[in-house]
Amino acid sequence: MQPLAAPGHNHANATDSSPRRRLTRWWLWLTGSAIVAALLITQRYFAVHDFDFSPGALLFRAAMLLGHFTALTTLLMLPVLLFLLLIPRPRVVIPLGVAVLTSIVLVLLIDTQVYQLYRFHINAGVLNLLFGGAARETFVFPTEMYLIAILIMLVVLAAAAGCGALAWRHVSMRPVQRNLGRAVGATVLVSMLGFHVAHMWADVKSYRPWLEQTEVLPLRYVATAKRALRAIGVASSAPSHEQFIGKTRGSNLSYPLQPLQCAAPRHTPNIVILMIDSWRFDAMDAAVTPNTHAFAQRAVQFTSHYSGGNATRIGVFSFFYSVPGTYWHSALIERRSPVLIDELLERHYDIQVFQSAPLHSPEFDRTVFTRLSNPRMTSDGANPAEWDRDLTDDFLRYLDARSADEPFFAFLFYDSSHSFVVPPDHPQPFQPSAPTINYLKLDNQTDAVPLLNLYRNSVHYVDSLIGEVLDAMKGRGLLDDTIVIITGDHGQEFNDNGRNFWGHNSNFSKYQTSVPFVFYAPNREPAVLGHQTTHFDVAPTLLGEYLGCNESRETYSVGRSLFDTASREPIVFSDYSDFAIASQGRIALVRQHGMSLYDADYKPVEALFDGHAIRAALEQRARFYKASRAARQ
Repeated sequence: MQPLAAPGHNHANATDSSPRRRLTRWWLWLTGSAIVAALLITQRYFAVHDFDFSPGALLFRAAMLLGHFTALTTLLMLPVLLFLLLIPRPRVVIPLGVAVLTSIVLVLLIDTQVYQLYRFHINAGVLNLLFGGAARETFVFPTEMYLIAILIMLVVLAAAAGCGALAWRHVSMRPVQRNLGRAVGATVLVSMLGFHVAHMWADVKSYRPWLEQTEVLPLRYVATAKRALRAIGVASSAPSHEQFIGKTRGSNLSYPLQPLQCAAPRHTPNIVILMIDSWRFDAMDAAVTPNTHAFAQRAVQFTSHYSGGNATRIGVFSFFYSVPGTYWHSALIERRSPVLIDELLERHYDIQVFQSAPLHSPEFDRTVFTRLSNPRMTSDGANPAEWDRDLTDDFLRYLDARSADEPFFAFLFYDSSHSFVVPPDHPQPFQPSAPTINYLKLDNQTDAVPLLNLYRNSVHYVDSLIGEVLDAMKGRGLLDDTIVIITGDHGQEFNDNGRNFWGHNSNFSKYQTSVPFVFYAPNREPAVLGHQTTHFDVAPTLLGEYLGCNESRETYSVGRSLFDTASREPIVFSDYSDFAIASQGRIALVRQHGMSLYDADYKPVEALFDGHAIRAALEQRARFYKASRAARQ
């Protein structure tokens, strides 16, 4: 006689008489209970959103939730299945299954609560960050909250035990229902496939009512196929910014926190941004960048300047939006333009974009410049060096053709240094120089000098083009009426710390995040300033000191004026999926699988991270979400 079997268990089919078979059926029912619980709990994610409720959006949401949480919950329940196949003993397996189900429900409850407060999901890295020795400083909870938490745990445990007992009674008394299993399996499979196919279409079409739904998914994985679909013209009918905004419900971003109140300044200067891809902090001097170096002598040089990330998408985002790159996905889905660009348009600036790489990769046409009606999307040429040449020529032609009656804003973004490309006819003063770079062959024994020289030669080429731009502006008298900023989007590493890091987007050391920064404004005295500054400081400086916006910078930025010498820490860096917190000479890298702590040279350290810095960083990450702000107040 099997333990825990209810009276009448002998009514089951003969083919279902073994403990292993009954436990397998029990596992299926318990997993189904876990999926239902997950689907109910995950409705809490939507409490902080104002998503579209059209039939199509609701159908997309249903397919997304059913497919995603069925896969996720089944994966989490798999250890119980493996255990029962090895040890088919109900008295052991059933308590284990109940424990796992309880854990799933509790983790989802905690995750939904954290998501409502901070708009991110719990993972190993976040748990390490929050409870890695600084929990007492980071969180202070009243006793009543702990008592409520214990009560919730007991209720969940009792409910899970009840589900386990009912499932065992069901499989002990009823025959196998294969048709039901097939129907459920088919429904889940169709939901999964339908969700991912629909998302691929919505991603290319910028269809926000569907895209925004994926914000809630923990361990999110969604299929995209931009290049393939663009190749067959699927993206050709993407809506304009005005059409896009007009078809959507309210925003979930609260950026800015309140509309800016800007007085009309006496004068509106032109603004020119010259950005060099992958320009590291020590690649600006009289040898590498002679034109920029000479120009910097009449400008303000910031020698300890940092991007907001270690890759192009986040570097440019932090420069224009003045908020951490963790907001990128929301800004992309909502087609939200930066406050700086909004104010320039309000002042009737003629905004022009001269980007080497296609403007849709990354999606700056749907973020930074989403409000421009007809931006320059691509450059002509066969490689980045030719693209850079083309964008420079286009800008010079623009200077001749533009109307002198309105101020202009121009963004020139050079790419040769990212791809290590130098035209055959351009001098290569740094030798020995590698002909190309192959990241697959790099290791800790690779001689970095030839690669670094190739990189410097490519920066030298870009500097020659920048020299043409500066000369053209000077020749037209524009430097008397134009703010010029020269900087990079992120850095570039050549195994500088001897830890086999090359390129960028792999860590948050100064080699991948620190960039040169030159700020020129008419009538501002030249200077060399060594206090720490960041890309987050650009918008507050331009808006507050040159465009008459006296609104508190905290309403639209995590930065401050470039000329404010106060500390910027903690600095929230980010890349495509992870983020880091820099404070007091240490960097806490938070990834899905865990958190690591490094010193300024990116060497691992064993220490506690400052709890106050964690709280400040989390506030920066959550400040510009509507519901999360309300939940904290």
